[in-house]
Amino acid sequence: MLSVLDRRLTLWHVWLLNVIALAWFAGMLLATQSSLPGVKLFRCPIGLCLGYYTPLELHATLTRIGAEGRQFLLQTLLPLDMVLPFLVLAALTLTYAWYSRPANGTTVPLSRGARYALMCTPLAYCAADYAENWALAEVLAAYPNVPYRLARRASFLTAAKSQLIVASVGIAVALVVAAWGLAHRSRNGGNRHAQGPS
Repeated sequence: MLSVLDRRLTLWHVWLLNVIALAWFAGMLLATQSSLPGVKLFRCPIGLCLGYYTPLELHATLTRIGAEGRQFLLQTLLPLDMVLPFLVLAALTLTYAWYSRPANGTTVPLSRGARYALMCTPLAYCAADYAENWALAEVLAAYPNVPYRLARRASFLTAAKSQLIVASVGIAVALVVAAWGLAHRSRNGGNRHAQGPS
């Protein structure tokens, strides 16, 4: 796969897929703010939640948003969130591949094994996000009698998804910054050679 990407991938592909993923997430954010004004996608138990939430917190949130809010989660937000993990996985995979290309002065050259290892992080995020969506669909179907084990599983998967997406984005940012630094240093070195000794 990497050999094909190294031959055919362009920066335009990378930026286009990242813009699509960000636009999709922004659409989900706006839809949530419109339908659930008291719920944020960056707070537990819905959305980005790096830590653990209790079954009581989950039950309280589902009660607070009411029947219409629970219907929105099940019929709108969860279907939208079935697309987002794939878009994020694709965008991050292309970002990793582009900025770790071998034999290029503007990238961070990594071994094939290291590149595949890094790509396992967004892949794990994608799997965790889909598993969390499945668990939340079960939670909504079981409400108000949500089994304790199901609530715990949803909490674990939310935390895993959140930690993995933060790590995945962090790796992408680190690669971009490192590649920019290498390109900047390469340009400065080229300018010094062109000017010759002073």
